[in-house]
Amino acid sequence: MNKLQRAIRLANYSLLTVGTLAALPAFAQEDASSTPSAAAIEEVEVTGYRGSVKKSLDIKRNADAMVDAISAEDVGKFPDQTVADALQRVAGVSVEKSEGEADRVSIRGTAPHLNMTLFNGQHVATAEASASVLNPPSRSFNYSLLPSELIDTLEVHKSAQAKIEEGSVGGTVIVKTRSPLETESNHIAFSVKNMYQEASGENSPSLSGFYNWKNEAGDFGFNLGYVRKDNRIQRDTNGLGYQGYQPVNDADGNVDYYLPNNIRSTRYRSEKDLSTATVNLEWQASDELNVEFTNLFSKVDRVNQFITNGVRTLGAASGAGIENPVFADGVVVAGSLAADTNSGREREESWYSTNNNTGGYETRAHNLKLEYEGAGYTLSAQLGTTAAKGDILDDQIEFEASTDASFDLRGEPTYSFENTPAPADYSTMYTHRNIFDNSEEENYAQVDLNIELDNQWFTSVDVGAKYRDHNKDSNLHKDVWIVFLNPWITTLDNYANGSVADDFKGTSSSQQGLYEFNYANWQAWTRETPTYRSNYRPDYSFELQEQVTSAYVQGNFDYEKLHGNVGLRYAKTNGTSIGFQLFKPVSWNPDTWTMTPAEIDNDYDNVLPSLNLAYDFNDDVVMRFAAAKVLSRPDYDNLKMTRGFANSIWVPGYDGFGSGGNPDLEPYRATQYDLSTEYYFTESSIVSIAYFYKDIDTYIDTADVGEDLIGEEGPGYYRITIPVNGIGGVNQGVELNFQHDFGNGFGVLANYTYSDADMLETAEERAAGIEKKLPANSKDTYNLTAYYEDHGVSARLAYNYRSRYYTGTRRNELDLYRDGYGQLDANLSYQLTNNVSLVMNLLNLTDEEQSTEWGEQGLPGDVHQYGRRIFAGVSAKF
Repeated sequence: MNKLQRAIRLANYSLLTVGTLAALPAFAQEDASSTPSAAAIEEVEVTGYRGSVKKSLDIKRNADAMVDAISAEDVGKFPDQTVADALQRVAGVSVEKSEGEADRVSIRGTAPHLNMTLFNGQHVATAEASASVLNPPSRSFNYSLLPSELIDTLEVHKSAQAKIEEGSVGGTVIVKTRSPLETESNHIAFSVKNMYQEASGENSPSLSGFYNWKNEAGDFGFNLGYVRKDNRIQRDTNGLGYQGYQPVNDADGNVDYYLPNNIRSTRYRSEKDLSTATVNLEWQASDELNVEFTNLFSKVDRVNQFITNGVRTLGAASGAGIENPVFADGVVVAGSLAADTNSGREREESWYSTNNNTGGYETRAHNLKLEYEGAGYTLSAQLGTTAAKGDILDDQIEFEASTDASFDLRGEPTYSFENTPAPADYSTMYTHRNIFDNSEEENYAQVDLNIELDNQWFTSVDVGAKYRDHNKDSNLHKDVWIVFLNPWITTLDNYANGSVADDFKGTSSSQQGLYEFNYANWQAWTRETPTYRSNYRPDYSFELQEQVTSAYVQGNFDYEKLHGNVGLRYAKTNGTSIGFQLFKPVSWNPDTWTMTPAEIDNDYDNVLPSLNLAYDFNDDVVMRFAAAKVLSRPDYDNLKMTRGFANSIWVPGYDGFGSGGNPDLEPYRATQYDLSTEYYFTESSIVSIAYFYKDIDTYIDTADVGEDLIGEEGPGYYRITIPVNGIGGVNQGVELNFQHDFGNGFGVLANYTYSDADMLETAEERAAGIEKKLPANSKDTYNLTAYYEDHGVSARLAYNYRSRYYTGTRRNELDLYRDGYGQLDANLSYQLTNNVSLVMNLLNLTDEEQSTEWGEQGLPGDVHQYGRRIFAGVSAKF
């Protein structure tokens, strides 16, 4: 620990002092050459990180639409490990982090599944290896399968163009790999790094390599890219978990106060092995014909374990009561529980649980592109396929023991046992084994034609069409053992020898009762013990089929100082959702269910106009305006056919109640406008301001509807809670951007985004005091990067922050938020030779924690600590 702290302190000092010392020769040279001569003037090419920053700025300046970009050196030298980590440095882009790394992207305040990512212009199938039924497969792209080392350019398209595929309300990210014929022959690059995580004290190696070859004629070539990463993460958490707070009602049925459900500490460990490869071939068959075949292969294997212990108040809420409760704003924030003498169920003062899951996912993508340049036109055709599959086996085991206990939420949530129960004191409360599998596949064909025009205004016109056949499915099988009928059939001491998770949250102490769990012993017990139930669970399963046909026309114009494009895109979606109507007499026992297969088709089409204007006010100032209609298709879980319902006498006017998906959903739709001014005061410098306005016509919400279904006694009328197309709202904001290369090796990049979402409510919602919120929308996001690069030294400090944002409403009808989070990262490299450099990345230098809150009142949630991470190694280019 002390060695690590000294290393971090040294890195911070080095970042300042090395850059300063290395710059002295430049300043001295400037003084010595105060009188320039014609012989001394020469063209200086800016390369390395500074060159890539300039290249990214050139892409933005020359674009007809509103585009931000990050180039290859930019990605490779940012203190980032994934593409999403790099994208968060772009104005208007924020990320969601999982396991300490960014893997989901939000653009201009929209949720990740409302944005779109294209790999060389095409979709990449995504599968999940999540063990939680609360996180079903999503349309959002999993950036963790794309290491930054394999990327040439990232483009963030914030305004729509007719020739770019529809499917995004927020923005579109286009990831581009290197072209074999545009890369130097026999170009080799590789890096070897080791990652040290402070929290776990473990080391994880990573290896990346790239090779490009082309023949002497320069008409045939290929490149190979490969990344292998062994990522080991440990996270310590104090908090309340996904259950949060439970309302306690008064005699009239109104909420009297909120009681924390489970005050606990958790240690999470993850081992993830990632292997990603790209294989690209290119053939210039003639002066007119180019053929390119791109391929992506990615495989992830992972093993995760949670161990948790803490105080559970379920028995207290049902009548046992909290001793010495402390109330604050209608919430029990502290109190104690006496040991329960019940020798059977609900001996829950101490509640120990563990999740152990193993699995992974595989992804592949293949695209064949033929491009023919004729006299005054360019014709291209593409055929491709992409597929992904994922699976995971998840074991959850819960144990309980009685003891005098207390808890306190005034500050970071904590618990205390007066006498810590031994492992033998814990009876088994519940166990299950979930076996998830999911897959996604898409086959497509696309044709594009660009025709040059001899016209004073329009320089060319683009027309094209595309057909996509898309399939997504997810399935769950659940095994349950008989422990809930015989709590003492097995006890915790069969899997825990009494050792506890030490050095919790970087301290020398350990949490009470946070016993290490031997999963191999549990697997042996499950092999020897028959299951009580083993069932396919259609309520957590679905199959979706989509066929999308689209066509577009786009006119490109360039007249004096004005350039841009205007176009129209048409998209028709034919969807089929396959599932079941599930009548559930006993909701927790699938053996009692009646399953009726069901299938619903839903077709819709959309006409999407777009306009992009760029006006070169002078040589240094560009003014832009854009307008478009855009859409994003509903997430998979919302479209599933399945209905689960049961009879009940407690729902007036209905025979019962239930819930499910809604295959008849229409897409999210919005009309958006963008306005910006960009001042390029040097080749590598910009100051800009942009305003965006998104009028969201419809946003998916939940509602109760009446449906005629077949119940226990034949046809009945049931109240079903489903997703619906609700009214939308407005999301508008401002982006400020500043970037400057001082010309002496030093530079700075800074941006700030303000996003204000005002969602509409129905009259009933307003009367009930309900205020709608836009998920994943942070009002404030900003980035600041300071860098130095010269004399073989490269150093950067990068800080990224996003403010509090809403993630959804949970079963307890409380909203859940993620608190504002900022992270300081650093990157250091020293060029040993022209080809070899030493590199170091330091992530989360200030050891920031990630936390959640419940409700508008900001009730304490989880507080996660990942600790610092250091990547150190060597990189080489030949």
